[in-house]
Amino acid sequence: MTTLLLVDDEPAVLDFMTALFTDAGFSTVSAPDGIVALKEFYVHQPDLAIVDLIMPNMNGFELCKRIREVSHVPLIILTGLEKTEEKVQAFNCGADDYVTKPVNGRELIARVEACLRRSNWPAVDTAASLYSDSVLTVNHGRREVHIHGKAIEITPIEYSLLWLLVSKQGEALSLDYLLTNVWGKEYDTFDLVKWHISNLRKKISFKSNHELTSKSVSPISTVRGYGYRYEKQSD
Repeated sequence: MTTLLLVDDEPAVLDFMTALFTDAGFSTVSAPDGIVALKEFYVHQPDLAIVDLIMPNMNGFELCKRIREVSHVPLIILTGLEKTEEKVQAFNCGADDYVTKPVNGRELIARVEACLRRSNWPAVDTAASLYSDSVLTVNHGRREVHIHGKAIEITPIEYSLLWLLVSKQGEALSLDYLLTNVWGKEYDTFDLVKWHISNLRKKISFKSNHELTSKSVSPISTVRGYGYRYEKQSD
């Protein structure tokens, strides 16, 4: 049975989510703050965590960072904050998705199921499971990414975006295409794509031998008003 870790300092919200997901066939573990949640995470090894941002003792930002240091389990942020800065910070801390309060039960279940689908890697065609150029190597069978031979850590969402882009290298992929293929048809905000692409670019940037300056460059380029393209790198 799939286990969810539910973290919120409001007892009413925890009770609501526990009843919601239990009725939907999930096993749940709850925690009132980040410190307790971290302990429960190590004990129960949940398949996904739903984390409130504003909590005593350890907030959701710190909890996401601590979990992301040891696991790629999907993380959904639950927040009453509407500011873009908080959402960006949450993604920078490793969150995969966010849901705003007040919570719609059907939407929350759909988001959880979508995240779980993305985290369960499909069988890989080994004949088409490797991408490599002079900078980047992606082993799709092992879900490993290397820049100039050095392994880098990226989140499952970032990996899904990267594999889509390198699989169609040189082709401009629309925001709608990326959103639908990574998150699913139930998602309707392109900000998710933009925030995760921004983080991915930072992680796979490199020093170009062709540049007069020492600044880092990214092989993912923006196609203004449309989406993104991965540019194959050559010596």
